[in-house]
Amino acid sequence: MTTLQARPAVLVIDDSDIDREVMVEVLTAAGLDVHSLPSPIGATRRARELNARAVVIDQNLPAIDGNKLAALFRGTPQLKAVKLVLVSGNDDVAMSDIARKANADAFVSKKNLHAELARTVKRLVNG
Repeated sequence: MTTLQARPAVLVIDDSDIDREVMVEVLTAAGLDVHSLPSPIGATRRARELNARAVVIDQNLPAIDGNKLAALFRGTPQLKAVKLVLVSGNDDVAMSDIARKANADAFVSKKNLHAELARTVKRLVNG
């Protein structure tokens, strides 16, 4: 008898419907169990409910910057092990620094979502 290995759950948080849909499609095609939210409201609760292995966060959310949401995840004891990926269309060098300061595990530019997002998330959840 074989056992089915559950696909890692990933939560995508982005207020842009188009960007969120693209990220969901890219990650789903990579074999991940993807869920999404259009805002950061309830994000930590949803991540706990899903037992999310990774959370992809848009840096430019209207209610709270992605790096501040990442800090909130890092400050939640049950979510300290969750891998955090910030995404943004902003300057790559500045965003890499912001992601590092927020203790995010990675930064992916929205310009490179198709090429880098799935590879980055899979590396983090499998590694």
